[in-house]
Amino acid sequence: MEKAGKLKRKMDQANKLINSLADNKARWIESSQMFKDTKNRLVGDVAKASAFISYCGPFNADFRTLLNETYFSNDLKERNIPFTEQFSISDFLVDAVTIGEWALQKLPTDDLSIQNGIMVTRSTRYPLMIDPQGQGLTWIKEREPLMKQYDTVITLNVPNLRESLKMPLENGYPVLIESIENEVDPLLDPVLEKQYIVKGGRKKTIILGGGEPLDFDEKFNLYMTSRLPTPISCQNWQRRPLLSTLPSPKVVWSSSFSGV
Repeated sequence: MEKAGKLKRKMDQANKLINSLADNKARWIESSQMFKDTKNRLVGDVAKASAFISYCGPFNADFRTLLNETYFSNDLKERNIPFTEQFSISDFLVDAVTIGEWALQKLPTDDLSIQNGIMVTRSTRYPLMIDPQGQGLTWIKEREPLMKQYDTVITLNVPNLRESLKMPLENGYPVLIESIENEVDPLLDPVLEKQYIVKGGRKKTIILGGGEPLDFDEKFNLYMTSRLPTPISCQNWQRRPLLSTLPSPKVVWSSSFSGV
């Protein structure tokens, strides 16, 4: 009788396990289908995110939404590429923990600011922020404490721009160039275009202003800000990623920039 009781208890436990697995079967099937659908839409979602980072930086929140929800979506539909209808750039490219870190660094938590934060951190080019209210400037200074430590917050009017860039380039420090107006010093072109010279397969150097080659550290980063609400368009600006931190509905830039 004791053995029969043990056997019955084991059978009861086995039945409970089987029943619990059966209850989860529907959930597993649903999760599997959701994963399949997400995978099917991934190409379209990545295309929208890439287009957003590449072309939407110069525009305000309303025009960014128009481009993302109308023009980009219509283009994908014409090409029969599946994508997520209720697509959120912020949810797709950044998580809540990162947004929380940015908030601690004094970045506003509205959608436009989060989008700008994504473009600053995800773009492979050095960004220029159209920032009349100084929100982006404040965030960058909080985000990059080495700027204060090594005094790498400068303007284009610094007496010797090449010398100001030498130490950050060679040691991988971040640099912030404030108050850019209508032109960028041509000395910056090799940096902005990333015209590096690779030696020995690994070591990189860069030439600024025709001087001796400077060593280049991969950790180097460059940020630029402008207080002008509508900077004048010129050839020099066409190669710079532009970000608008304006909360107003005004479109601050009328041309797009190329690539990421």
